[in-house]
Amino acid sequence: MNEEDPLILILYNEELAIPCGEAKDLIALQDTASVAVRLNEALASCGYRTIPLAVRNSLEELKESLKPFSPETAFVFNLCDGFRGNNKAATKVIRLIERLGFKHTGSSAETSSLCIDKGRAKERLMVAGVPTPSFQVYTQPVGAYRYKLPAIVKPAVDDASIGIDLDSVVTTHEELLNRVAYVLERYRQPALVEEFISGRELSVSMWGNKYVEVLPITEQDYSFIPNPLNRILSYEAKWMPDSYYFKNISARCPAYLDVEDKRRVTEAATRTYRTVGLRDFGRVDIRYHNQIPYIIDINEIPDLAPGSGFPNAAMQAGYSYAGMVEHILKLAMQRERWQCPQLVLNSLFQPAQTV
Repeated sequence: MNEEDPLILILYNEELAIPCGEAKDLIALQDTASVAVRLNEALASCGYRTIPLAVRNSLEELKESLKPFSPETAFVFNLCDGFRGNNKAATKVIRLIERLGFKHTGSSAETSSLCIDKGRAKERLMVAGVPTPSFQVYTQPVGAYRYKLPAIVKPAVDDASIGIDLDSVVTTHEELLNRVAYVLERYRQPALVEEFISGRELSVSMWGNKYVEVLPITEQDYSFIPNPLNRILSYEAKWMPDSYYFKNISARCPAYLDVEDKRRVTEAATRTYRTVGLRDFGRVDIRYHNQIPYIIDINEIPDLAPGSGFPNAAMQAGYSYAGMVEHILKLAMQRERWQCPQLVLNSLFQPAQTV
């Protein structure tokens, strides 16, 4: 490596406190900073010059941090999924780096905004004819629920299972409104209430742009969870290793799917990828019931921590962790047709190879 090599800026959010929610939510919020360390190591092992760059308090602070770098010689690997505990701020970060001229991995600001807002994303899917559970968004804890119970109540603009526990699945109207009140008060955002779909839970990791490649599909194994209403990836199941649900829910990759089931799931996932405009990579979560693949979540920046869903699927497809990270970077560079001017210059003066 030398100073003529392109520079990869690994952009991530560093969270030191939470503005709302539960104290335990900080575990998930701080995951991005840990992933940034691993991505930095992975890209460095592939021969890239890298600089991790934290987003902490404001866009102005980020703008100052980017001043020493040129969009001509620096490319952004964007891991930032918000800052100061605000998931929606991820969109503002993308708009800023694009306004400054930097090219980056991942989806556009418009797609990020759409995926973060679960209600808007589901509306987009419904218009496109992609199956997703019936839903209703509450901004206050009153009003009738128009669909069938049981339902699951989620924060409308959070991810990583934040705000989701066993009480999120409700079976009566009273439970529903109580849970809506909890989300509104504790998480300071609307509550999305959607029909609870029983059945198999699948995650489909994908990457690509003009051509989308579906990686081996993952299934959550709920066989040790007897109550079907408790078969959810709650916050405990994702983030708290000492909890019963973390210990007793495992992931199987590849999932056991026959040819037709796999075709239906793959088609729904790729249609979702195209419908919301994902770029480079992403993950779609599905409940598969009565041969219908219901989209329950769209992850425009899926967790890339070693051992998490996307890296495990890539590993099953034959990629090392570093190979996966480099592949995502190369997909983004190819999409942007980005090449450091120095690399172009160097290639013009490379001696011709003889065969």
